[in-house]
Amino acid sequence: MRPFFVIFHENTAMSGRLLVIALVGAVLWWPPVGAVCGSANHVDEYARVAYVYDGDTVRLQDGRKVRFIGVNAPERAHDGHSAEPLALAATNALKTLLSASPRIGLRYGKQHFDRYHRVLAHLFTGKGLSVNAWLLDQGFAAAIAIPPNLWNQVCYQQAEQGARRKKRGIWSLRYYRPLPAGRLDRNSRGFHLISGRVRKVSRSRKSIWLNLGGAADLRIARRDLPYFERQDFERYVGRRVEARGWLHPYRKRALLQIRTPFALQLLR
Repeated sequence: MRPFFVIFHENTAMSGRLLVIALVGAVLWWPPVGAVCGSANHVDEYARVAYVYDGDTVRLQDGRKVRFIGVNAPERAHDGHSAEPLALAATNALKTLLSASPRIGLRYGKQHFDRYHRVLAHLFTGKGLSVNAWLLDQGFAAAIAIPPNLWNQVCYQQAEQGARRKKRGIWSLRYYRPLPAGRLDRNSRGFHLISGRVRKVSRSRKSIWLNLGGAADLRIARRDLPYFERQDFERYVGRRVEARGWLHPYRKRALLQIRTPFALQLLR
């Protein structure tokens, strides 16, 4: 199965020294964050970054680990798993950005910690630049929206859409496409964009299910229905959709849980 992120070979123009030059240039032309994406007028805390794990996770000087809200960057090798393609490029991009701003602002989410006890936050540089939006705009991450931490969601979506239109970073490679649902098998795992036609909609006591044919199902938990504003899911039947999230095996099928409308888009 093709990975969600695609490899940039080491001899491309976005590696090594040229990568650093490109990133510095990107910081220089980025307009004020208030005019583009969110606002730094509410910051819960200022801190200093001691270590960058990957494109969406850092460690502060006091030892706390911070996971960025609203973005998903490729992970580096850990626990016997090989690095995801573009993990090093995303990590170096973040290091370059933060090296110019050792003091960063943290805006916490409504859910303050994740299940790994990492702090969940939006990051801003000392000059008010949204770090999360910058990663999305440069194509070093994909946007995600996980309730209840939905502040700035629309802005992050727009930043990703801009990168996709301009084919920046992960969106520039011809091998990067949403995976066709019909090609998934029940053992498919990890974060992916997938596409397919909704064959039917069914309901259970706790969930609404959208079947994409083959071995793929989308699940919307009833506890998340308030985020969908009484949406009529029957309108998806026969329509092609693009969904994003983490795949995992469930009852001999590949299951992707949909938490917000952003994760489920109708295609033309």
